[in-house]
Amino acid sequence: MFQSDFLRKFRILLVLVRRDYALQYAGSALGLTWMFLQNLSLILIYTVVFYFLGIRSQGEDPLGYFAYVLSGLLFWIPLQEYLIRGTGILTDNRQLIKRSPLGPEIFLWIPFIQFLLHWAITAVPIFLFLAWAGKLGAGLPLAFLCVFCTGLFIACLQSYLARINIILRDISPLVRLMTQFLFWGLPILYESKGILGKLNLFNPLFFPLETFRSFLLSGYESKATFADFFPFLILFLAIFFLSRAKLNQIVLDHL
Repeated sequence: MFQSDFLRKFRILLVLVRRDYALQYAGSALGLTWMFLQNLSLILIYTVVFYFLGIRSQGEDPLGYFAYVLSGLLFWIPLQEYLIRGTGILTDNRQLIKRSPLGPEIFLWIPFIQFLLHWAITAVPIFLFLAWAGKLGAGLPLAFLCVFCTGLFIACLQSYLARINIILRDISPLVRLMTQFLFWGLPILYESKGILGKLNLFNPLFFPLETFRSFLLSGYESKATFADFFPFLILFLAIFFLSRAKLNQIVLDHL
């Protein structure tokens, strides 16, 4: 019974994901391809700057440094899209939510499925480069598991942001600003050491990023510990349960 109900809801979720893509890229000549071209273009820019021009390699192995940057971008780019898209998911589907007996919960999983899909497609050229450079580690399944768990971790915050976005009309500019602070608070373009290394500890995504890198890159050792991450995990879980308990009815009233 549970399995059949889960499969039914999962099929509905896939239909909703397909519908969301169709609405997002309606009228676009390239459609969904445009998003992946944007991601690849961004990676190409970083390739030129950090590999061919060797900026910030500081005399170190440019190939190793660029692999370090690429692994950070692979972790961050789909996650940033998830944060921004997930904030407006209930607002964009308010009319369908009103008519649907499923409630708003299933719609919150649309950006999560999109996040995994975007990560998988963006990962292909990066994996090929890392394999060619000899920097690809043996923990690819664990790297994907880390990304999956990070998505669930962010979903705790995302469920709150999506509900608040309904109540406050539009908080997307604030979320975009928040993603900039998260980006520069992560050692994506720099190494975590010195004063920056101390500041990284205040970023909730520092431990997931370092864990992801330790699985993806050959010979990389994580500079983060679970003890630093544990308070963020408790905080995000508290936000998730409180948003479901306190905001669900308010959200339905505002739809």
